[in-house]
Amino acid sequence: MFDLAGKTALVTGASRGIGRNVATCLARAGADIVLWGRDLAGLEQTRAEIEPYGVQVAIDAFDITEAESVTRASVEAIERFVHIDILVVNAGVNILRPFLEWTPDQWNHMIDVNLIGAIHTLQAIGRHMTERKQGSIITMASIYSHVGAPDNSIYCLTKGGMMQLTKSLAMEWSRYKVRVNAICPGWIETDLTAPYMQDENACAAGLRQIPLRRFGRPSDIGPMAVYLASDEAQWTTGQGFVVDGGQIAR
Repeated sequence: MFDLAGKTALVTGASRGIGRNVATCLARAGADIVLWGRDLAGLEQTRAEIEPYGVQVAIDAFDITEAESVTRASVEAIERFVHIDILVVNAGVNILRPFLEWTPDQWNHMIDVNLIGAIHTLQAIGRHMTERKQGSIITMASIYSHVGAPDNSIYCLTKGGMMQLTKSLAMEWSRYKVRVNAICPGWIETDLTAPYMQDENACAAGLRQIPLRRFGRPSDIGPMAVYLASDEAQWTTGQGFVVDGGQIAR
């Protein structure tokens, strides 16, 4: 139903978890793929999973918080594929810590990865898309763009900022036919959340908050990205799509 053949998608944070599944789903729908991330081995594994779909795949390992690296990688991706039609801004980190225990270095790191890296990417690829007057951008926000959580204040700050950035760019770039939407995942089982999943009491309490009574998987997120990237979503922009098993429906 959702045909992305002839399009090129760039996915950040593509070496594992949600980013890997999103990239794989976009490739399955026919899109050529550019994979960005810091972990070269992880990017190679993602490429190996994508190549059977017969699409072109390029990888680039670097630190997304470095503006010059983002500019260089953007130029190279556009030179190779000519056009970037879909951008998925997925790179992110999370650490649970009481607010009073955070240090400036720690919160600056999370803000750099979750927000500043996203801004670098959105400027570089957004400039290309607005010049071409077409494109679909998908940011990875969170349920914590909408609700708070104890010991998660800095992450909530960054994801709230991501949601507001998404809405603002959707309004600003609508004149250029560039759509900007966010996916807001709930608790997803990935390498990022694995340390917290080892706490049986916390897991049991978390499950009680989810009406569908299971944690999410990366495969629950990829299909939403495919829809938002497709022409079927051409009248959808500025929205945050919550995928959380019903957790914040209360």
